[in-house]
Amino acid sequence: MADLIHLSASTPFARGGNRLVYVHPERPDACIKLPRGDVDLAAKRRRKGLKGRMKPAATFDDNRAEARTLTELHRRIGGSLASFVPRFLGWVDTDLGRGVCVDLVRDDDGAIATPLKQYVWESGFDGPLEAALGEFTAYWVRERVPSRELLLHNVVARRKGDGAVRLVVIDGLGNADLLPLSRWSRVLARRKSARKAARLRSRIEDLVRTRAAGGDPGEHGFLRPPG
Repeated sequence: MADLIHLSASTPFARGGNRLVYVHPERPDACIKLPRGDVDLAAKRRRKGLKGRMKPAATFDDNRAEARTLTELHRRIGGSLASFVPRFLGWVDTDLGRGVCVDLVRDDDGAIATPLKQYVWESGFDGPLEAALGEFTAYWVRERVPSRELLLHNVVARRKGDGAVRLVVIDGLGNADLLPLSRWSRVLARRKSARKAARLRSRIEDLVRTRAAGGDPGEHGFLRPPG
């Protein structure tokens, strides 16, 4: 049996709607995602109404869904996907429960990559981000990567040593449709991926306008409080 990983004395570096994320104490290039103790999966399923009741309960377990989705995507697309989507590294047992271990996206200088929402709030829609979004969109459409909506807090901006940026999707992958027709049609899959990427651009532009108008971005989607 693998050694138990102790996280109870550690502070998660990210907190999502359903999970907490910790740096792996023995692997700085990996992170561990654990379900939040205050989230009731059965209640979450009920809130989805009829659509939720038509899906198995396991669908609402983010860790199980992520492990399956990452495994399938990397198997289908191959090594190039690791530049845009973390790899599933296995299940781990911790003193806070069982978690999934995945790649931790870091900048070239070793810092944990900045959530896209925070990057845009601090730097705007600058040249490196424009180039990164173009590269990301071309890849996303070409490889037909399935995802739910590409939200700004589910994407990170990885800063490279030459000043460039690369966008990496850390959550929200997979197909949430009850009848995922795009799974059997390359044309439909590319169109769907293109729509998701286009809406990501719109979200970036909306946040830029919110900042220009002196609006409040909220606290969600920041590794540190917005300044």
